[in-house]
Amino acid sequence: MFARLACRRFRKAIQTKEDTLGWNCRFKVRGRQRDVETRLIEFYKPNSMKFHAVNPALHARLEIEVIPLSRVQTRIQVVSVLEFKTLAALLLVQSMKLARSKFNQRFKSRVGKLAEFISRMPAA
Repeated sequence: MFARLACRRFRKAIQTKEDTLGWNCRFKVRGRQRDVETRLIEFYKPNSMKFHAVNPALHARLEIEVIPLSRVQTRIQVVSVLEFKTLAALLLVQSMKLARSKFNQRFKSRVGKLAEFISRMPAA
């Protein structure tokens, strides 16, 4: 499911050939080409997934937790943590903090689209 989503979302997403599930992704952020190596580090079916994304300038952790509330309602909790490794990445993170409300709106919108995508999938 996430392999299809990654291929659709990024301009170039190549699945790695190692034992772990991961992708080498290429996309543009603020006019610059970024290369990110993403790995699925934990998967507890059907409740949670943890991803780790590595770039020379920035490391990111993303945790997605699915909490069933009832038979027809589910809560998706997403936690992301960014760790900068260079001064340029520090400036990027600081600019994201300054534009926090706009960034949060975009983030919520994209997580909402992910939730819609998951809800349209047939139950396993």
